[in-house]
This record gives sequence, C-alpha cells and structure tokens, in this order.
Amino acid sequence: MEYDVVYILKNDIDPSELRYSLRSLENFPHGKVWFFGGVPEGLTPDRQVRLRQRGATKWEKVRNTIKTVCETDEVSSSFWLFNDDFFCMKPCGYFPPIFNGTLYSRIVEIENRAKAMTPYSLQLRKTAELLDSKDMDVLNYAVHLPMLIDKQRALVVLDEFKPCPMFRSLYGNSCGIGGLFHKDVKIYDPTEEPDPDEFWLSTTNESFSKGKVGEYIRKQFQKECVYEL
Repeated sequence: MEYDVVYILKNDIDPSELRYSLRSLENFPHGKVWFFGGVPEGLTPDRQVRLRQRGATKWEKVRNTIKTVCETDEVSSSFWLFNDDFFCMKPCGYFPPIFNGTLYSRIVEIENRAKAMTPYSLQLRKTAELLDSKDMDVLNYAVHLPMLIDKQRALVVLDEFKPCPMFRSLYGNSCGIGGLFHKDVKIYDPTEEPDPDEFWLSTTNESFSKGKVGEYIRKQFQKECVYEL
C-alpha cells in the first residue's frame, strides 16, 4: 500500500525547502500529499487542511496538529510524517523505523556542545522521564527522516502522554516499533559536503540556503513537480 504523506507546516512557513522536498517525492512511492497548518502560496498538495496551530510551544502545536491528522478520516490509516526539510535523494520504497541511540545519549551530546541545558534538551529529558516512568525503552527517533504513523495507535499515545513533548520518540517507544540504528541525516554545517550515497538528507535554513548541501539538493531537483503552480 502507498501511504499518504503528511506535512505539518507552520502558518508562516518559508516554502524554500518545502518546494524541493515535494520535488524529491518523485523518488518515494506515496498516496496523497497533505498539508496541515500553513498553506504556502504557489504550492498545491492533493489535500490541505488550513488551521491555526494551537499550543504554547512548538511541541504542543505539533501534538495538537497530529491529533487533527489522526482524526481526519480521509487520511490513509497509516501515513508518512514529513517535515518540510526532508529530501529523498534516490528511489526509495518502504523502510523500517530508524533511531540513532537513546534519548539520554542525545541529551549528553547536545548539552556538552552547548555547555548548558537547552530548550530542546529539556524536551528530550521530559520525554525520557515519561518513558522511564512506564518502564519503556528510551530510543531517540528524532532523526530527521519520515516516520510511518498508524493513526489509531497514535491517538492512544496522544491520550496516554499529556503533555506530549517529543511525539516521534514517545510513539516509537510506547508502540514498541523497534527499528534500525542510523545516524541523523540532518546537515547543520554549511561547509559540510553531503554523502552522495545517502538516500535521505535534511537541512537547516542556513545549510539549505547558503551551504553545499543546499546547492547539491537544488541541482538534483531542478524540474518543477505536480505540486507547484
């Protein structure tokens, strides 16, 4: 089955990366493409649900929007959860869940680099503590890759974990999806050369607009796709 692709978008999103993410879907078999949240001008998915995301933090907004996705009957029973900065660089079919270690190892990495607790590492801590309290695994599924989400199982997770700081890791661990270890594919450094053997890449605003990886992605996907006006 070719599952739908769902993008959760900020209301004021800059569509620069999204445009190329959509173009890269030529490499990824899928059903309908959905936008939930913002709808940038010049881009036309198969379906769109324009909504003002609710929540005091970006994590709360994501949680509430995912709940809306899962309650939308027309979305396929499972769907690929995408970010606007995910790029499929080579033809790629279904792939298993991916993690890159534990939440605690990710916390140590971030806080050692910053020499302090950050807002992101705080959310990781909250997520790990929630999972620990229920004797669940604490694998880190936030690896900037699409994740296949079962709508009914996701609704159970959203109901069980209130608040829901880091949905992907809560979902993956509480549902016991397992998976394979792989490094995070996101490139932060504008000077870093992308690996031509990688099937997936992800970027920051800066590394996409000014970096070698952004130049590489734009060269790869020069042709407009069906989702562009």
